Amino acid sequence: MEKAPTCSNCWKDLSHCICSEIQPISNRVKVLILQHPGEAKSPLTTTRLLALGLENVVHRVGLSWGSLKSALKQEAKSENWAVLFVGTQKNASEVLKGKDFALVDRSGKPRGIKGIEGIVVLDGTWKQSKTLWWRNPWLLKLSRIVLNPEIKSLYGNLRKEPREGLLSSLEATAVCLDSIGDSVPVKEHLMEIFRAQIKSWNQSPE
Repeated sequence: MEKAPTCSNCWKDLSHCICSEIQPISNRVKVLILQHPGEAKSPLTTTRLLALGLENVVHRVGLSWGSLKSALKQEAKSENWAVLFVGTQKNASEVLKGKDFALVDRSGKPRGIKGIEGIVVLDGTWKQSKTLWWRNPWLLKLSRIVLNPEIKSLYGNLRKEPREGLLSSLEATAVCLDSIGDSVPVKEHLMEIFRAQIKSWNQSPE
């Protein structure tokens, strides 16, 4: 069977492309997406939507980078960055205390959001994200973001996750930026983009 033509911008089949509906907005907190090559091939990935919806974002596909600076291709201080943690924080319930977002330092102790200039998002399946984590030891120098989202992913039955409570990379990033205190419309802007994509997928399923 001949492969369906894809959009060079969002990497999705043209029948699912919503690029014409996406207008990027400015975000104060920079986003660095490190995407596993295997996930980049998935028709249900959300990181291209994330990259297209924000102005202050870097999207890299690969397995390893030598440092935060290398991944960003610009100067950056580790102490000013946090990574969306893909593991299970041992003291998560104590850190979160009923909230959906918490920020901890390298030792697992709660820290404030002051000074955070950017977040790193590891994009892939659970296994792929763990591979990215272990192949980039410089991530250990960053603070960690722990999530316990109240919302359920808009994926619904489109994509099964290994356990309940997990969000797409776009949704998780939206929660992070909102919690860190980015400009008010960022979260809703990203969610509107995802809703439009979900609508497209449901109207014309693979």
